[in-house]
Amino acid sequence: MMTWLLWSLLIGYVTTEHPPLMKSDKLIEYAPQASTEPTLGGESNENLENNVTRLLDKLIASHDRRIRPNYGGPPIEVNITAHVTTISAVSEVSMDYTLDLYLRQIWKDPRLAWESDVEDSLTIGIDMVKTIWTPDTFFPNEKKSFFHEATSHNSFLRIDNHGNVLRSIRLTVTANCPMSLHTFPLDRQECALEVESYGYSTKDIIYHWHGTNAVTIDENVHLAHFTIGEHKHIERTISLSTGNYSRLTAYFLFKRNIGFYLIQIYFPSSLIVVISWVSFWLNREAVQARVAIGVTTVLTMTTLMTSTNASLPKVSYVKSLDVFLGVCFFIVFASLLEYAAIGYLMKRNRSVPAASPVQYYETGDGVLKREASRKKSRNRRDSSMKNYQNNNIHHRPSDGHVDQRIPLLSMVPMPPIPFKPQNGAWGKVRPAQVDLFSRFAFPIFFVIFHIVYWTYYINQ
Repeated sequence: MMTWLLWSLLIGYVTTEHPPLMKSDKLIEYAPQASTEPTLGGESNENLENNVTRLLDKLIASHDRRIRPNYGGPPIEVNITAHVTTISAVSEVSMDYTLDLYLRQIWKDPRLAWESDVEDSLTIGIDMVKTIWTPDTFFPNEKKSFFHEATSHNSFLRIDNHGNVLRSIRLTVTANCPMSLHTFPLDRQECALEVESYGYSTKDIIYHWHGTNAVTIDENVHLAHFTIGEHKHIERTISLSTGNYSRLTAYFLFKRNIGFYLIQIYFPSSLIVVISWVSFWLNREAVQARVAIGVTTVLTMTTLMTSTNASLPKVSYVKSLDVFLGVCFFIVFASLLEYAAIGYLMKRNRSVPAASPVQYYETGDGVLKREASRKKSRNRRDSSMKNYQNNNIHHRPSDGHVDQRIPLLSMVPMPPIPFKPQNGAWGKVRPAQVDLFSRFAFPIFFVIFHIVYWTYYINQ
């Protein structure tokens, strides 16, 4: 008996000082004690969920999604807001632009109103959209669009106890944007985004922009080739063969950045024009050098014009870039023609060499012979005189008399009569004067063209 009591006391002491470690010390120290008794908050949450479930089931059961609110009465008003998050591309080739936005639609459906002191509004899943009436909103000028579904459908539905419904959707829209490229690349493009009901006319639905700031653009939206300017939005009614429809339109202004085109087109073409002027300072006799510069600059300008227009739409009117490249090509081609004119003047003003006289002699036997033309050099003339004397010595007649040649006739051939133009001014122009004039006239013309070009198109 005493032994049993001692063992009991020893076990109780160990249990009190060192409780058994069934879990980690942290779980024993910090884990809340589980309560098996139901709390008041848990009962309230469960009751609230049951009440909301019954409320939604009641609203769906009494709602016909095939009929718009206030059917047979005044048209329902749908308020629209749009928040643009990104503008990914503005293409002048395909004439469109792409943007991501949050589209929010607000309307009132009295059939979805309820009386409750607990919940004033409910944010519910998108699945309920299939059970209630929603506007058939679409974008008339869209080319393609899609909803975002990562990681779930990016939309929500919110209903308050007065029957006001808010539907928010995130989507990407590629919309048509007709562009006028007359002032390209110094142009400004205004692109529109249109919102309209596909089937309901103004008798059933009227769209409104919700407030003055109904359309907003995120401050982090930037484009490489454009600067986003001001935007505006309007409301209007359009007439189609099926009736009158309410349409909302938001306009976005895009100002093209000129930096890329200055570096890639304007500066290189201007330098090519300046290079063509180098031929004005070269020697007029350097035919190969001057022709090579002229032909090379003409071919380079042709290649630049072809590559530039290959990346642009095939429009039938003249763009401002075409005007600039056309004038540059004209100046380069005129530089090549300038040397052609100099070559003509050099050939025309070249002096005609004096003709050599032709003499005829009669030999001792009465034969008339023609002597060769005068020699071109003193050495050749002396050599001929020696040969002539030797011939006279070794070819004397047998009777001892010398054959003396007496010039009977000396004839000088008539030189060709040079062409004299009717206008006497042309005869006074020298090639050096043409080069001197071109050295100043071409640069002055190009500078004046730059001033007129940039002044006109920047103010457009």
